Amino acid sequence: MQIMLDQDHWEVEAPLTIEHVLTEVSERAHARARIVTKLQLDQRTITDRDLDPAFLAESVVRFRQLTAVSQPMPELIRAAEGSIRKYEETLRTEGTALLSPLRFGPWPLSALDAWLGRLADYLEFVDGMSATMEAGIEGSALAPWVQQLLEARAARDLVRLADLLEYEILPRLDVQR
Repeated sequence: MQIMLDQDHWEVEAPLTIEHVLTEVSERAHARARIVTKLQLDQRTITDRDLDPAFLAESVVRFRQLTAVSQPMPELIRAAEGSIRKYEETLRTEGTALLSPLRFGPWPLSALDAWLGRLADYLEFVDGMSATMEAGIEGSALAPWVQQLLEARAARDLVRLADLLEYEILPRLDVQR
């Protein structure tokens, strides 16, 4: 099978699997601070929905060519900035809505737990962006406050939860960039 990643070309042969080839393509793109954004196997466009175990286990012998296109991480991040802002706004709005029930009841622990999961996703993303962009985004600045929030959650200290959320976490969502 012939593989093309942007301007790079190389050949692979059996007994390699599609999974092995896609891993190599991804690693080569990552080594250049790029992300694969388009895959085409012979004449078929491959999406994330195609990447099931059966497909990934197939031998490359069945195919002639894999074409991959990648984009620089900073470019992708800039393109996603509007979505990131909307996600921050959603986190802020949902977090603010938790304040009154935390202070006065009924205690919204399941809603808080779901919100904490979304906050964790956000922090993982902005920390990854920060490492890629090497400037501006400081998700880790929230880490000590999130740790305290988790400790207050474990202790069911709802007043402390509300205070940390209102005075430490939510204001820092505005200063991520």
